Amino acid sequence: MVREFCDAINIPDNARGVPTMSSAICAQFVIQSGAEPVLHMTTRDRNQLAIQSELYGAYAVGVRNVLFMAGDHTRFGSHPHAKMVYDLDTLNVLSLTKRLSTGVDFAGEELEGTPEFYIGATINPNDGPISEVVFRTQSKRDAGAQFFQTQAIFEPARLEDFMNQIDSDLKILAGIIPLRDSEMAEFMNEFIPGINVPDEFIKRLNDVGRDLEDEARTEAMKAEGIQIALETIEIVREINGINGLHLMGVGWTESICELVQKAGLYPRPKVRR
Repeated sequence: MVREFCDAINIPDNARGVPTMSSAICAQFVIQSGAEPVLHMTTRDRNQLAIQSELYGAYAVGVRNVLFMAGDHTRFGSHPHAKMVYDLDTLNVLSLTKRLSTGVDFAGEELEGTPEFYIGATINPNDGPISEVVFRTQSKRDAGAQFFQTQAIFEPARLEDFMNQIDSDLKILAGIIPLRDSEMAEFMNEFIPGINVPDEFIKRLNDVGRDLEDEARTEAMKAEGIQIALETIEIVREINGINGLHLMGVGWTESICELVQKAGLYPRPKVRR
């Protein structure tokens, strides 16, 4: 559905602590479809042995982009009592994965091959004072991160403040989530760490199509959600230093195609590396 409308496809890794298909296996399907995967990997669920093993396997099947994150606490997911690993923190895994490209493993042992990845990390401009977010971002860059994806942006002014304080050489993709309805917005505010949907957006979604029948109102709210996302994209694309967009069609994949077309982002030729 989306491969003709993007440069790469993210493969989330048990997001929100809910088990889904192995991200490495799913990445193979993406490659087989002719698209470029960005493999997500959390440190929450793996020790350093499992991380290395999965990286070797991913590289062997053609994955070249990997994005690391700590992962949401399991209390937010469907298995709240599941034990978390956190053998390595994000800085550790970034620097150690960078080391693989020199031909040695995490323990310093020589490898028979050299797995080289384009390494990414996450940032959230909404998470605490801007100065702290800047420090964490630059620490991840120094550890080996070559690109960054942000959490969903609903308040572009805060993203702009962040961008004005970081080094201009960072490669940053701004996160965009189209809101399907007001319930989705309220759910994210309550249950998704690091996301804040402004009250004005929730009001816009609630106010649209009040006099319509249920099905028609549902479609009206979707259209309003697309419009909010388009307005956010227009502002974000003008922020100095933003290199692209990280579109997340949470439970609404077809919205990605609509957003890309209406924002004038595609079509354009793509080349698989």
